[in-house]
Amino acid sequence: MAIATVPVLGIAGGHAWVNYDRALDAGRQEAIMLREAAAARHGAGLDAMQELITGLARREDLLDVAPESCDRTLRNLLELFPDRYANIWLLDAEGRMLCGALPVPRGQGFSDQGYFQSAIAERGYVLGEFTVGTVSGRGVLPAAAPILEPGGQIRGVVAAAAVLEYFVRANRNTAVQQAHNVWLLDRRGTAIPLTGGSDAELPDPPLTASLATGEGQTVEGIARDGTPHVWSVAVLEAELRLMIGISSEAVRALAAASLRDRVLELSLFLLACLAAIVFGAEIAVARPLRVLAARVRAWTPGQRFDPDTRANDPREVLELGAALASASSVIAERETALRAALGQRDLLMAEIHHRVKNNLQIVASLLSMQAGRLSEPRAVAEFGMARDRVQALATLHRHLYLHQSFERIALRPFLEELCRQLSDAMGTQGEEIFHIEIDADDIEIGSDQAISLALLVTEAVSNAMRHAFPEGEGGTISVALQREGDRAELRIADDGAGMVPAEEPPQGLGLRLINGFAQHLGGEVEIRQNHGTEIRVRFPLEHRTADPALLG
Repeated sequence: MAIATVPVLGIAGGHAWVNYDRALDAGRQEAIMLREAAAARHGAGLDAMQELITGLARREDLLDVAPESCDRTLRNLLELFPDRYANIWLLDAEGRMLCGALPVPRGQGFSDQGYFQSAIAERGYVLGEFTVGTVSGRGVLPAAAPILEPGGQIRGVVAAAAVLEYFVRANRNTAVQQAHNVWLLDRRGTAIPLTGGSDAELPDPPLTASLATGEGQTVEGIARDGTPHVWSVAVLEAELRLMIGISSEAVRALAAASLRDRVLELSLFLLACLAAIVFGAEIAVARPLRVLAARVRAWTPGQRFDPDTRANDPREVLELGAALASASSVIAERETALRAALGQRDLLMAEIHHRVKNNLQIVASLLSMQAGRLSEPRAVAEFGMARDRVQALATLHRHLYLHQSFERIALRPFLEELCRQLSDAMGTQGEEIFHIEIDADDIEIGSDQAISLALLVTEAVSNAMRHAFPEGEGGTISVALQREGDRAELRIADDGAGMVPAEEPPQGLGLRLINGFAQHLGGEVEIRQNHGTEIRVRFPLEHRTADPALLG
């Protein structure tokens, strides 16, 4: 039923959104039209200032006449445009004042001014940044152009400062002044209002800076006072932008109201259709299915399922009930067979591990008997080590079938029994020669890792018992196994005399076996000798678990 509403929702929702976007676009189009009109109006004034400055820059004779004559020429020129320019002046190539329309001490330096540096660097006409005139004390927009010799060398710079009030007056009594706001933006993002607009109606500072350096564009957003606006920007000069701002709150409200009306109409129509569909589905489909579902929940696996359907139920519900009844019979038969097979498997696995344990114990006993017939101490020790390894495997198999999963083993009881057997094998029954401490977390590992771990512990503990303590002396051997997330750390330490001096790396069979078992575990051996010997092995824990269907 939900899928059936998708095409209707898509078509009606698309039409509603198109109408909404068209209503919003009206505000953007209005901003663009006003921007073009304002750009044409102010662009003419900027073009006139550029023509004035570049025309003066082509007059090299200004640099050759007396300073008083140059002052008079520039003053006469300024009197022609008293409301447009605050000052017109001439600087030498080092930025020192030569002459000007307003009285300024000759030789005063202006080389640190941005417009002078830009004109020198660009070697052409440039606009400066909004500032307060050094001489006139009025808000101005400076512009400058270099005076070039025929060979291209800069002889001086002509500059003029347009009064910002001139741009403000140009917007008075216009449609823009009455309904919208206009700003001039320099490359720093400084906004000069040409109408009654306040800073609160500007976009946020990052967006203002982006608009001041980008190409002409129209954007929508939230003004600093939290109201929605549309801003449209036109490029007047490389360093100057004109921005129109229009409040879109009323336009958005009208578009949102239209969208809400369309959505409400669509929702009511769909609700009426869905109500009719749901009522019919409830009578014809949902109610018979709920009855059948209740029968399924009450059904006990292993027994025959009774669907209790009625003749007037839908044909699909009748067929589903019959299929469930047939499947329940098959499931009951399969469950009985699986339980019998699992019981037989558990008995076989337990018997296998038991027999392997018995056979390994027989092998260990034979090795002990054979060692008793030998007189060479070294041979007796080798037979003893072989017996300990076989006995460790026998103990492992016994714990596997006692654990009943046949795949994983609990390590703490296994390590305790293994170390006790090793101590007994050394002939320390009833004597407190070695004190073995076991500290193992509650960890279970797979049988593959358990074999390598059992043999590694057997080698390390046997080596400590045989070599760490001088003849007749006892000590402490600690076996610790801690979990570290998905890894485990095995630490076997003694407080004996140590294996060999640090400058002689050990090369015995026991340590080679320890390294081999550690690699099989997926770790590496770290040996430390400080008041005894400590062996550390960090290895990853296998996460393989037995299939629940195979668990007894």
